[in-house]
Amino acid sequence: MVLLKPALAGIVLLALGIVSITVLGQYVTMEVQQTQRRDIEPHVEFLVGDMVDKSYTLPTNVQVFGTVMSTQAPSNQSGDIRFIVMDNENYQKWSTSGQANSVDSVNNQGQFNYTFTTKKSGVFHFVFDNHASLYKKYVVLSVAYNEVLTRRVADTRLMPVGWVLMILGALILIYGLARKPPIPWSGTG
Repeated sequence: MVLLKPALAGIVLLALGIVSITVLGQYVTMEVQQTQRRDIEPHVEFLVGDMVDKSYTLPTNVQVFGTVMSTQAPSNQSGDIRFIVMDNENYQKWSTSGQANSVDSVNNQGQFNYTFTTKKSGVFHFVFDNHASLYKKYVVLSVAYNEVLTRRVADTRLMPVGWVLMILGALILIYGLARKPPIPWSGTG
């Protein structure tokens, strides 16, 4: 004879454990964020006479970073250059000699790093202004940004709970099947 209540409780716990491992993991999800580097221009070299404009389309709310290296054309010695980054709207104002705001502006010599955060998506102009110098400049530019990707994945925290329920249910089921119930009319008890 079997103990019916523990055997049924063991079957129920065993079934709940199996369901939580196999089925609930598909429906209970969590968001995972991953930062991924996007190289827009890993390495570009060009010659700057008076001015050069490089334009790139960038998404909203990303941190853009990179390196600029400037050398004088005839001597290959480090040279200074004015580096300005503007969104398309401000670039149009600036190119017609209007008042414009820049996202980043550096007047530096040799090699330097830059970083800024985009507030909106669109075309951004990387301007290299060499009007102040008598010599042309060789410029090496790199442009990249970090993008945060969010995706939904199955929540793996349910797996241990499912295994505990399965093991506990199996133990209770074995107890219910193996234990003999007391006989009430036998006089012992």
